Formats: sequence, structure tokens, C-alpha cells
Amino acid sequence: MNKKWLTTLAGDIEAKYGKEARERIFGDIGDMKNDHQSLSAWFDNFITGMDELNDKKFLQQMMANRCPCGGDDEENGKAMREFYDNSKTPEDFVDLFGKWLHKKYNGDVDTMALCGNVLYMIKPWKKSHDANRCGEGCHCGLAMHTEKVVSDIFCYCCTIGHTGRMFQAAFGGDIKMEFVESIITGGKECTMAVHLPEKNT
Repeated sequence: MNKKWLTTLAGDIEAKYGKEARERIFGDIGDMKNDHQSLSAWFDNFITGMDELNDKKFLQQMMANRCPCGGDDEENGKAMREFYDNSKTPEDFVDLFGKWLHKKYNGDVDTMALCGNVLYMIKPWKKSHDANRCGEGCHCGLAMHTEKVVSDIFCYCCTIGHTGRMFQAAFGGDIKMEFVESIITGGKECTMAVHLPEKNT
């Protein structure tokens, strides 16, 4: 478990809502145990506490901005932009970029579905032997332990945060991205939508 990341989130909460809110939502991060049952109880308390703040816009943005996952965002964004600039249609772009990603990551990539100028990024179901009922299929090592359907706040980390970074690198920080659904919010898949820039065809 990435306790450094959780400490950063806790600092954001304390800065806006105070020490009491931080302690109620995060508890003692240093004492967190990494076993299945402990993570399940911790996550459910964490997401319930965030919901109780009733400030979804701030919390969604916090989760997206603080996503600890990353790696090749700049490289992927650069390749994405090149494929986009050299393609005649959005369909051509998705085909080129999808094949490049598939080869680079040995097939371990999101599914892409294009509807007009909106690109849907869909994370495949992840098999796990250590997931609770509502977290089964989730890619996140923390969220996969949830016992109950939760709000979408946490999922902004993986969608708009992690997946969205390469689109921001390619097209700029103001590109429109939307969370659609996720497994832990009761959806069938984990999906985000990206509104690609219009191509002059």
C-alpha cells in the first residue's frame, strides 16, 4: 500500500477541512495493515468519510490530481499527438494509436471505442483472488477490497488521473474528459470518455 500517497491525500483534506476530518477519514496511516480484511475496513471508512464531506467536485479533482500511478504519460502523449496529426479521421487515429499501445504493452491496454469525436477508454476486468464482492474486477490494489458499492470520487484517480494524463500530454490540460462508470460504483466496466479535438476533414 502506498502510504506516502495516502499521506498526501490526508494533507489535502486537513488543509481544507481540518485535523479532525483528516483523522476521521484516514486514521493512523502508519498503522495500516496490508491484509485483505484490514484494507477492506479501511477503504470503506475512507470513502464513506469522503462522501460525508459532501464536496464531490473538490474531492474528484483531488483524486485526479494526486494519482500516484504513472510512467510513460509524456511518451504516450507524444506518440498520440503524432498519430493524431498524421491521421485523416478519428477512426484512423484510434486504429494507429491502439495498435502502437497494444504492441508496447503486450496487449495489456484499455479497450477503445469511438463514437463520433468521443473516445471511450474501457479498462478490462481484472482477475484477482484477493478481492471483495464489489471490488472484484477493479485494477486498484486498495479499491478492490471494498465490500459495498461506493460513489465515483475514488475512481477519478484511475480514470481522469492515470489514463487521462497521456491525453493531457497530447492535447493540453483543458481537454474535456468525463468519468462514465466503474466496477466499484456498480458499473459493468471502468470507463472514461475523452472528447478529441475536431479534425478538419
